[in-house]
Amino acid sequence: MMEMIAALGPWSWMIAAAVLFVLELLAPGIFFMWFGIAAAVTGLIMFRYDITWQWQLIWFCGLSLASALLAHKYLRKHPLESDQPLLNNHATQLIGQNFDLIDPIVNGRGSIHSGDTIWRVEGPELPKGARIKVVSADGALLKVEPDAA
Repeated sequence: MMEMIAALGPWSWMIAAAVLFVLELLAPGIFFMWFGIAAAVTGLIMFRYDITWQWQLIWFCGLSLASALLAHKYLRKHPLESDQPLLNNHATQLIGQNFDLIDPIVNGRGSIHSGDTIWRVEGPELPKGARIKVVSADGALLKVEPDAA
């Protein structure tokens, strides 16, 4: 295996970069991309200079660190914006919606049904079937009040 990598020379770094970019597509999260950039630049350096494998690893590690630090610095100033910022925050998505209690609120706690999930709610004492409105969320606990409508 090592003979094949040595025979490919700089192309082994380009192949590694391509593999890392494909991994980034399969597992998005802007993680593998910086290593892919470092591998591609290491390959470009190898096309120009004939350096030993130890120096190639040093270049790759240094470039990986540099690209990750530069990306971190850039993304702190320019955070990524989502067109659906509440996508993974289901409790917050329920704020403002009305539901019927499936369990009465006793001692400040009850439950509602939304989609395929039963949510624990907190609010004033209300009987089963009472119409409530979600006013806030604290983790997976929804704060509710009686629906005025």
